[in-house]
Formats: sequence, structure tokens, C-alpha cells
Amino acid sequence: MPDLSNSNSFIPKQGAVKKRRVSSSRQIYVFTIISYVFLFATLLASGGIYFYHDYIEKQMDAEVIKFNEAISGFNEAEMYRVLEFDSRVKQASARLYNSVSLSSVFAILEATTVDTIKISSLDLTREGDSNFLLKASVETDSLDSTIFQRTVYLGETIIESVVIDELNNALFAESGADSAGSDEVVSDKPVSFTAELKIPLSEVPYVVDEYESRPLIITRPVSEGFLEDNNDDI
Repeated sequence: MPDLSNSNSFIPKQGAVKKRRVSSSRQIYVFTIISYVFLFATLLASGGIYFYHDYIEKQMDAEVIKFNEAISGFNEAEMYRVLEFDSRVKQASARLYNSVSLSSVFAILEATTVDTIKISSLDLTREGDSNFLLKASVETDSLDSTIFQRTVYLGETIIESVVIDELNNALFAESGADSAGSDEVVSDKPVSFTAELKIPLSEVPYVVDEYESRPLIITRPVSEGFLEDNNDDI
């Protein structure tokens, strides 16, 4: 028997409700793009490093082959000759570097010698590559000139040290007639002494003057007649 309650219902019948499928749009983010770019760059860098390493290995192998060929053709006598030449070049360079100007040494001695001083002999010695040692035998008229000369030497900054030695003919006696305690030279002979001066080589370096070449300019040209006359004379 049919169900009368369902047939007499005033609510309309409806079918089963179907769910609608919503299609979501694909979204691309900036971070994703950067990640892809970074990944791609990493792959390229890795490949570049691999190929560059292979290139370096080939270059090194080629250089090793050349080096072995050079070793096989090595001449020991030639090597000793090159080393000897290099040693001489270094010695010459050291000599040039330590070259000094003797004229500067004599100019300093002349500039620091007072008028009352007479140099009777001079000995000049070079102490390695450090100093010049000057030993001069000096004569003067009084002890005061000797003291003054020593003061002048000590006042010169280029002179490193001064030694006054072997002082002769400087005799003193007390004179009670003039003033008590005063000294006077009683010898008529000249006062003589030796002066040892030490001058560093760094203070008198040899400086090469630069020579400036100039073109030859003929201001008065030679005439053809003059040349013909000279040729006839010859």
C-alpha cells in the first residue's frame, strides 16, 4: 500500500544537491621566481667550474711537459755561468749604491777648517760601507786656534765624531806679574796636533748629474762656394 503521507505533503520534492567545483587560479610568487633563478644560476656556475677545472688541468699538464723537457736539456755549466754573472751584477749594484763623492768630503773639510789652521798631511781611509775616516796633521799659531777648530768641527752636523790628539808645543806657565791664575804660551813654535774626523758615507753620496741632450742647430749654413774651395785645396 502506498504511503499517503508522502503523496499528500505540500513540500515540493527536490533532487540531491550537487556540490559545485570551484577552479582555483594558479598564482606565481616573486620568491618562487627568485628561487628558480638562483637554482638555475647555481647549476650554470657548477658547470662552469667543472669545465674551468678541466681547462686548468690541461694547462698544468702542458706546463709540466715543457718543464720536463727543459730539465732534460739542462746544462749545469751554463747554470753556474749564469749564477756567477748574477753574483757580479749584485756586487756591481752594491758598489754603485755605496758610491760616494770624494769632492764632497774635501769640500766639507775645506769649509770647516779655520784660516789659522795649516794641514801638513792628510790620510783618508774608507771603513767598509759605513764611514770615511780622515786623519790630518795640523799646525796652528796658538792653543786658542786649536780649541776653536775643535769647536767648529763639533758644530758640523755631517761630521759624526771628532778626536783631537797628539797636542805638542802648547806649554803653559803661571804669570804672577799680570794676574793670578792666568795662562800664557811661552813657546814660539807652532802648536801641532792630529785631528781624526769620522764622516758617514750616507752624508756624502755620489749623485749623477742628469745630462739633457740638445739638438744640434746650425745657425750659419756653409755655402757651396766654401765647400768647393776646400775640395780644390785638398
